Amino acid sequence: MELDTARLLRALAAQPWTSTIVILGAAALLVIVMHVLARGLNDGRHPWQQRLRARLGVPADKKFQEIRWLLLTMHFFLWQFVAYLLMHAWGWHDESEELLKTLFSKGFMLGGVRIVIGKLLAGVLMFLALFTFTRWLRRKLERDWLVRAGVEPSTRDTVATLFGYITFIIAVLVGLSYAGLDLSKLAIVAGALSVGIGFGLQNIVSNFVSGLILLFERPIRTGDFINVSGSEGIVRKMRIRATEIETGDRETIIMPNSNLLSNPVRNRSLRTRMGRVVLNVGVAYGSDPELVRKVLKEVAAKHPAIRGEGAVLFTNFGASSLDFELSAPIVDSDAKGGVASDLRFAIVAAFAKAGIEMPFPQQDVHIRSLPEGAISPRPAADGTEATSGSGS
Repeated sequence: MELDTARLLRALAAQPWTSTIVILGAAALLVIVMHVLARGLNDGRHPWQQRLRARLGVPADKKFQEIRWLLLTMHFFLWQFVAYLLMHAWGWHDESEELLKTLFSKGFMLGGVRIVIGKLLAGVLMFLALFTFTRWLRRKLERDWLVRAGVEPSTRDTVATLFGYITFIIAVLVGLSYAGLDLSKLAIVAGALSVGIGFGLQNIVSNFVSGLILLFERPIRTGDFINVSGSEGIVRKMRIRATEIETGDRETIIMPNSNLLSNPVRNRSLRTRMGRVVLNVGVAYGSDPELVRKVLKEVAAKHPAIRGEGAVLFTNFGASSLDFELSAPIVDSDAKGGVASDLRFAIVAAFAKAGIEMPFPQQDVHIRSLPEGAISPRPAADGTEATSGSGS
């Protein structure tokens, strides 16, 4: 192999102009091929590209971000190799060997720190390769292996999230090791971080620890309907720092995890999906209470989402109505609003059919006295002026 390399270098030096044209042409052709492949992999035009993106866990509507860093790294290695060949072609053998040693062995000093560019790029490549592989593995774990094992969706999301963070840390440590960093020096970084935490990173650390507690204890799971600090919605994604909550208006609330632990949280679906719908109904005075109770129970019994018998309570003698309360258990608490609306429509129709009057606010006004002349006399039918009271 060494003999073949030496023969190739001598052949390059024999005709420098021809060698230069061939080297630059081959490099340009290789660059074009790399960019075409990268663009095709980003767009996913061909079936093999789409299959490769699916295996790597890249969604169809997103770009393959790692390809940009891979292109930059390949450009660096390619043009360094081109420079090495051109130096040999023009007889600069010692300079080319020194270039290789500087890039991949000796490096150069910067502020008392020796930097070897080749090792740095090797660390970056190793990190990108491990990160891409672990992301594919996380996707496979969440959407394939755990599904086959019959694990519930919230548990799958928790396991996949923890797996993703652990493998990301491993990928970072391996990349730093390949880059030539002594991992024992991370203790210095940890000491600096502890000082930073004391001066301003308390919230970040609090949210991080709270996220770990939420993922392990699981008082809140993906898909739960929760209400916290006046905000309510469905939990869409639980991350280490914050939790994504989607409201009924399709707005996403980024809730810090520490808020979920320090504030009371109403979780409507933690233990069971069942719920209860409660309606306050008023009828006019003079209505038959027994008939009202019968009609309300019949309306509740006819709704398909209600399980069991509805309860009707006579709650109060109101100012303008007899007040009743209808409560009924429902199968899915998320359908509470729709079921309540259906029951109100059905109650109005059932009351109209049974002759039960729905009340409206009304008051009786009794006038005890008025000042003289406050009411003007009204004209009688024959045109004469009518007087109030009786005359002698």
